[in-house]
Amino acid sequence: MKIILACDESGAKGYSDRDESFDGEVGVFAGIMVPDSLLTNVEADFQTVFDAHKTPTGKLHITDLDPVEQAALREQIYGVIRKHNLPCFWYAIHTAGFHAFHTSQQAMLNQARATAQATASQPGRFKGGSPRPKPESLHIALFDGLYAHLVAFLEENQCTDVDIEVRTDRVDNPIVERFEEVAKRLLGDMIYTKISTRFDTFSKTVVSGQIRIEAELPPSMSINLEVKSLEIRAVDNDDGMVLAADVLANSLNYLFTHRSGAEKYGKLNWPTAIKHHPLCDQLATFKNWGTGDLIGDHLCRHPKANY
Repeated sequence: MKIILACDESGAKGYSDRDESFDGEVGVFAGIMVPDSLLTNVEADFQTVFDAHKTPTGKLHITDLDPVEQAALREQIYGVIRKHNLPCFWYAIHTAGFHAFHTSQQAMLNQARATAQATASQPGRFKGGSPRPKPESLHIALFDGLYAHLVAFLEENQCTDVDIEVRTDRVDNPIVERFEEVAKRLLGDMIYTKISTRFDTFSKTVVSGQIRIEAELPPSMSINLEVKSLEIRAVDNDDGMVLAADVLANSLNYLFTHRSGAEKYGKLNWPTAIKHHPLCDQLATFKNWGTGDLIGDHLCRHPKANY
């Protein structure tokens, strides 16, 4: 079985050392899954919509259009998705929550370093540079979550082996490489290794140490799906399927950033978050949502969240 995931992002996508630029800012990655058996017809329908709205340059993003034409484009894209009953996915994170988690992690690392230096049997023996913050890419974190949702959907629907083509607009090659890295890691060994070096002032040599964290999932959480091949395909801006993903991501970003009251800082990766979206039936893809999203909605929840 082969499936194509057309995806795009909207909203924030910087790094974790940057706080939100406005209250409730969100980053969103959205995707539309197309089984290979439907690809020819789906591509043709999306391309017809694209051709009806394309600019003189031959390129098109929904933000290029005036509000009236944006609304028309959205309805036509939604119509194609409903016509073929295409499963849709999204993953979103609050910028302020992503930043707050980064800040807390840096504080813990700095404290651990200070404690280690203070309790060393020979203070000052091991010299190293000051710890430098290593901010994470929100863009990568969003893709990681989106791809995990795709795999969970395929697993829930008892797919045993699949070829996956991820189709997105052209981005920098290093970003594409990171996409491949996180996608392969999800189905690989859950092993994290960190190697650090210090200068030993006593022996006058550089010494190294390694931290290795390995997790083993219980049988109930094991993944039976085998991804036989994975291709990250960056396409030009004249691809109708990527335009559809652009429209979906833009609409979700608007929905999330225009919530009010108790919902403003609420969960983003939960069915209630998309209950007012016109494609809520296509977005509510899981039969069982489990206990919710650990990363985006908990570790990186907005500092003002009340859950």
